[in-house]
Amino acid sequence: MVQAVSVGSQKATTKPPVKKVASNGKARATGTSIPKPTTTGKGSARTLYAYSGQYPENVDKTTAQMLALIDTVKEAKKADLDSSSFTAQDCVALAVKEGFLSTRQDPLRIFRFYIKRLIAEGYFSKV
Repeated sequence: MVQAVSVGSQKATTKPPVKKVASNGKARATGTSIPKPTTTGKGSARTLYAYSGQYPENVDKTTAQMLALIDTVKEAKKADLDSSSFTAQDCVALAVKEGFLSTRQDPLRIFRFYIKRLIAEGYFSKV
């Protein structure tokens, strides 16, 4: 028994060519070169901050993680952390070490999230 197959019922086996996509999700043109990265400053890793000495009046409306960062700098000894000049890494390392901040995520990520608010509300300032 021979089964007849019509040409229209067969699926096309050729696939269209795949375009190469850059890591940023945009297709790149062939023949172009990627520029080398440039450094524009110190970067956030070496940014220095200073504690103003203020403490939130209404601690019920302040998040526990933000209070942990403020408490860390406020109660730090001069040998551990200088409140007039410290980096984000120094602050979060001491917060985890002293037990003020316990989290499953990267503690530096928490600092980066709250730093704009800490500066805007006057608790920290950039040096």
